[in-house]
Order: sequence, then C-alpha cells, then structure tokens
Amino acid sequence: MKEGQSNPCGITAKQILIDKIGNNKVICISEGKDQYKRTLAECYVNDESLSSYLVRSGYAFAYRRYSKKFIIDENYAKFNKLGMWSMEFDYPWDWRKKN
Repeated sequence: MKEGQSNPCGITAKQILIDKIGNNKVICISEGKDQYKRTLAECYVNDESLSSYLVRSGYAFAYRRYSKKFIIDENYAKFNKLGMWSMEFDYPWDWRKKN
C-alpha cells in the first residue's frame, strides 16, 4: 500500500472472519451486558476465540479501557507489524471522536 492511501480495514477484518469461520459452527458465550444493555460475548470456532484471532491478526484492538484480555495478542500483532500495525491508523475510539 502506498503512503497516504486509505485501506478499508473493516472490510478486510470481515473477510478474515469469513475465511476463519468457513462452514464451522460458531459458539458464543455471554459475558454479561455493557452500560447500554448490549450483550457482551466472546465467540469461538473450533475452540479458538475469534476476538483473539482478529486482534492477533492486527485487525482489531485490545480495548484496554475495559479489559486486559487481548493485550498479548495485540502486542504480538504490533511486534510483527501485522494488519493495521503495518500502516498508519487512528484507533477506532479516536477516529469516532474526530468524526
């Protein structure tokens, strides 16, 4: 990718999940609700966390404000310059503030 060029990371992340899931059964485990009453859950395919997989691939972030759960995965992606760590980006929460 050339400097200054935008990358539709959300579309890439979606495709990574589609490829990972394939025809496998997805199992989600509820972890309660957030402050807006939305269900919080972690989903798995073949006993592998899809959240962990996406963070480790560099197309999602450890949301450290609310959980320490995916920090190791994020550090791996960052160290190996995977996914979004291979380019300049705004964290999603910063982008939402600006836009």
